[in-house]
Amino acid sequence: MKKLRSYQQLLNEIINLQIPFRVEIIGYVTYETQIYPMLAIKHISKLAKKNVVILSGQHGDEHYAVHVLLKWIQQAKMENFVDFNFHIFPVCNPFGYLTGSRGNGAKQDTNNDSDFCRDSKVPELAVLYENFPSNADLIFDIHGDSRKKNVYMYEHKAESLASIAEKAMLDNDILLPYLKQKTIDKIKVTNGVIIPPPYDVGIEGAIEKLGANYTITLELPGVCEGQKRAAGGVAIIESVLKYLKETTNGTSK
Repeated sequence: MKKLRSYQQLLNEIINLQIPFRVEIIGYVTYETQIYPMLAIKHISKLAKKNVVILSGQHGDEHYAVHVLLKWIQQAKMENFVDFNFHIFPVCNPFGYLTGSRGNGAKQDTNNDSDFCRDSKVPELAVLYENFPSNADLIFDIHGDSRKKNVYMYEHKAESLASIAEKAMLDNDILLPYLKQKTIDKIKVTNGVIIPPPYDVGIEGAIEKLGANYTITLELPGVCEGQKRAAGGVAIIESVLKYLKETTNGTSK
């Protein structure tokens, strides 16, 4: 097994963050006698009525997505989001992060290879399932596309709601330009936002069944200067949450 980076170092970094979030070990997965703790980062308030779930670290070749998420967590001004409970799962595939592989230690894709359920054959999904809230207003999955130099997003939403992904793309196009092509994988792209067919497997499939108002996947560009990508990624996360807040308060049009 070739190690490209230290998962233990990342765990230490997360645990030692000086943030208003609570860090928890939610379970363990084991490969080749090596035990990998999985973490959740939470901010729960009795006053909050909306649940936001943020995921990252599904694929090891998109490791930079994890660090963009952590950068946002360190900068987040929670007074702007008092209506939200946050359930954040920063590294959904610890083995992949360690080795740079898209699969886990059993060569399974933690994003797509199995149903998202208590008895999932993908151990990471079983751990996540046990720690997911029973409902969510936003599921935000942060990925990367190592082939692209521009950012784009996938968005599913309730039919009656406005797109918050498209607004976030337009807000931050100068900071981190969005994908200008008209289609990707034969699916229409509008201002950097793709509306994909219904998901039917893995985490996304289960999310559809949760009935979340918004299910958004952010694809950060791999062919991009790291500081520019980080600044743009943080700004996009902030914009998505801002527009979610406006939408749930009935002010977004």
